[in-house]
Order: sequence, then C-alpha cells, then structure tokens
Amino acid sequence: MLCLSHQRKKHRDQLLNSFLKSVLVRYLLVPIAGVVVLVIFGGGWYFSSVLEEDGLRVDNDPGDFLVKITGITDNTITLRQIKSLETEENLAISALWGITNGESYGQLGDLISEDDGLITREFTLLEGEFRPGTDARFERTPYPHDPYLAHELDYVEVFIEAPLGDIGAWLVEVDSDAWVILVHGRTSNRDSSLKILDDLYELNVNSLTIDYRNDEDAPPSESGYYDFGVTEWEDLEAAVQYALDDGAQEIILVGYSMGGGVVVNYQLRSPLSQHTNALILEAPMLNFGRTVDKGAQERSVPYPITAVAKTLASFRFGVDWGAIDYLSRADEIDVPVLLMHGEEDDTVPLETSIEFAEALPNLVEFHAYPEVGHVAIWNWHPDEYEELVTEFIERHR
Repeated sequence: MLCLSHQRKKHRDQLLNSFLKSVLVRYLLVPIAGVVVLVIFGGGWYFSSVLEEDGLRVDNDPGDFLVKITGITDNTITLRQIKSLETEENLAISALWGITNGESYGQLGDLISEDDGLITREFTLLEGEFRPGTDARFERTPYPHDPYLAHELDYVEVFIEAPLGDIGAWLVEVDSDAWVILVHGRTSNRDSSLKILDDLYELNVNSLTIDYRNDEDAPPSESGYYDFGVTEWEDLEAAVQYALDDGAQEIILVGYSMGGGVVVNYQLRSPLSQHTNALILEAPMLNFGRTVDKGAQERSVPYPITAVAKTLASFRFGVDWGAIDYLSRADEIDVPVLLMHGEEDDTVPLETSIEFAEALPNLVEFHAYPEVGHVAIWNWHPDEYEELVTEFIERHR
C-alpha cells in the first residue's frame, strides 16, 4: 500500500509539475517572449530608420560650425569648442587640418597650448580672412577646395557623359598617357584628392577627380539613396572611358572610404577594368553590412536589433546586402593594390581591410596606422603618405 501510495503521489506531483509548466509558459513566458519579440522588432524598426537617415540618405551638407575663434595672429589661432565634435581630439592633436568659416580658408598645424577649454595652434591663412568672435568648422582637407588655390595647379572643369547625366570633374592635364582617377567617399567631395594632386602633377601623371551620382552638382539617383558602389561604379566607368578617349594607356584608380567600394566594384564588374594598372584604397568600404554592424556597436545597439534592422532595411529601402559585399569577392581582384587604414577608424572596420589583404597576399601592399581615424592618414603623416603613394604609382604606371 505504501508503495502504491508513493506511486500515486509521484504521479500527482508529475501532473502538478506539468500543469504548472503549462501555466508558466501560457501566462508568463509566452507574454515575456512576446514582449521581447516586440522590443527587438520595434528596436529594429527604429534602427533601420536611423540607418536610412544617417547611412543611406544623401547628405551634401558641409556641417555645422563647431568652434569659435577667440584670437588670431599671423601664424597662430586660438579656438574654443562651441558644439560637440565627432572627433574631439582634432582640437588638440598635432596634425594638419583645414578650418573654414564658409568663405575663407586656413590650415591648422601643431598644437601650441591647451588651457581652460582654449586651444592655440599653428595657423596658416590660405584664402580670405578670419576674425576673432566668429565661428568656423574643421575639415580633413587643409586646402581651399580648388586645385589652383590649393597648389597653383592649372586645371579644367570637365563634364563626363554618364548613365544618369553629365558628372563634373577636375582635370589636371600633363603631357603623358598615364592617368590617375580619384573617387571620393560618402558625404565628401572632390577636395579629398587635393592632398596628392600636386604629387601627381610632379609625377607627370594626368589626374581626373570625379563627382558621381547624388553629389551636389551631379544627377540624383532614382532612389535618392547612396548605393555604396552598387550603381556608382557606372559613373567611374564613364570617367575611365573619358580618359581612354583622351589617350590614356595607363590607369590607376584611387578610392577613399565609400569611393574605395566604388573602385573595387568597378574593378569587379566593368569590362573596361582590363585597362587598370593598379588600385590605391584608403579605408575602403568593402562590406556595407560590416560597416553598419560597427556603427551599431558604436551606438551600443544589441546585435539582435541590428540584425532585424538590416532585414527591415532590405524591405523598406531596398538594400541588397549581398551586392554591397565586395570583400567576399576579393580573390577576383587581379591588379596590385596599395591599401591603407587607420587603426582607430570608427566608421569602416579595420578588419575588413585586413581580410582583403589576407585574401590577396601577393597583390596587396597593406599599411595600418596606429591612433589614426577614418581617412585621416595624410593629416597625421603627410610626408610618409605622399612618399608611399608616389612610389607605388611609379612602380605600377
């Protein structure tokens, strides 16, 4: 009897446990799981909207004025931060930066002093006039946005027939059949090429610095979004055809950030890529999905929300993540590549450049720079940068 009673008790306990589990799942865990799903979906929807606004949407705004000029002499300038800088260290690090008030242009050199929120730096006036009490902004390009004003280079503004309409370009022409075509990054413009245009001229190489769709004075894309190279490569192809029609026999392509993705996708897709001698890439955007992942990590967005956001971005905004993954096709590149990346890049993952170099060990010359941020290698190491680029071009032209 005791044995039977024990068995019945055990059976009742099992039934009770089963009942309690069903109640727990039905009335507690299921609602909790539902809440979790809603939170992840809602967060994904919100972050996909952030992705659309901050990543996909075309933005040609040069940016806010972030510093106030409190004092100026013939060779120094004193600044005070008035709004948060994306890279606050720019105020205090000894590197070359541009400064503009929208009309005038100057160059910031080494740090002289830092005291109670005031930063004094070496200063060279390049164009116009700056006055104490006025506001200004920093720029990566420490030159006026014009090849002649920057380096006294004669140039022609040319217009290239591209699939969506004419795109503009700076042409610095020399007596040579060697050409370098330069492609800027997202939210940037032609001025990113100014750091090496004078070097290219000294090498007796024609330089063509191009716009592409969605630039301020270029035709808009149908979607109104950046495609991160998926379509922009067609505008680069038009520029290459322009160079070929003008007698180019040797062509080297230069791409910065998203422009690097444009260059690589051109090399993968265009029949004209057979004319390419070599590529020069700085912090190239080789996998937009990985770039978004890095941006989400910088914002402390949990990975499940990021994954949902990327899926929603495909449905909401037509993002084809596979098409923007050039890294997976790295082994199809068959020309020499000079690849440079700052180790403190908070925009494009350093790891993607490392993997690209590892995929092409016999073709890629890779240089990583400690402490340097996104597309800022020249600002920190101008002499080394120019020497590296010019020697590479001389070897492969």
